[in-house]
Amino acid sequence: MFLPANGAVVDAPHLQPPSPLPAAMAPIQAAAAAEILDARCAVPMHYEAEQPDKIAGYVEVLDPENEFRTHAGRRAHVLAVGEWLDLAT
Repeated sequence: MFLPANGAVVDAPHLQPPSPLPAAMAPIQAAAAAEILDARCAVPMHYEAEQPDKIAGYVEVLDPENEFRTHAGRRAHVLAVGEWLDLAT
């Protein structure tokens, strides 16, 4: 299961008024979804701390990767950019 896990809040000038709700699941919510759906593998996506082209006002939770690993436990499979996950194993 691939899960958006950055918990981003968007407060951009062209999106007013800003929503008080995150635009994607927070890491703990993504981990809970993986557990509820009994995912064998849970891969967080849509997070990147050093992304230069983010719009101003797009703020992610601190350290989404580590928080996801903490809450998803054995299901967590955090991949490096370009890394493949062999689902047959």
